[in-house]
Amino acid sequence: MKIYKKFQSCFNNSQYKKVIYNLTAFVIIIAIFLIAWDTFMPNKTDSESETAVYENGNIEDPKQHFQTSQEKKLENILSQIEGVGKTNVMITYETGTEVVPAFNVQNSKQVTEEKDAHGGTRSTTQEDLTKNIVIGNKDNEMIILKEIEPQIRGVVVVAEGAGDIEVKSKIIEAVQTVFQIPMSKVMVYEKNNL
Repeated sequence: MKIYKKFQSCFNNSQYKKVIYNLTAFVIIIAIFLIAWDTFMPNKTDSESETAVYENGNIEDPKQHFQTSQEKKLENILSQIEGVGKTNVMITYETGTEVVPAFNVQNSKQVTEEKDAHGGTRSTTQEDLTKNIVIGNKDNEMIILKEIEPQIRGVVVVAEGAGDIEVKSKIIEAVQTVFQIPMSKVMVYEKNNL
């Protein structure tokens, strides 16, 4: 009982009350700061999910990775053609990759016929169409039917052997065959050997 009275007398003292109030205010300020920090500094996991780490250790955007991989594949193929030598390729696209999700479609049709007092009939048709994206069981991701690759705007090829007309012609034919694009979208230049 003596300890309780001693403890109670400490709280009656105004100096101890100030300390308690200051500690309480400090804890409240820290809590507000932490809440504000979480609100104004977004978690990076969402933005990181849009990027990926590839073999060379660089972090790239998946769209950029698609473009880079297409360019590298074309560079590899062209450099194997006799007389072409080392190549650099740049591909530009009209749009990005288009994803076509699976839909669950429900279509209902209701026909109502009304007869009036004069023997006339009136027919009313009501049609309801509902489309919902189909979600898979795994990770709640939508089911994708197909991905449509972007349309190519143009291809620029810089090659060591492009100074030879025959080699240049082979490069243009190869690019046209790979991407099914007209000759007007393919530009070939000789590489500067500095």
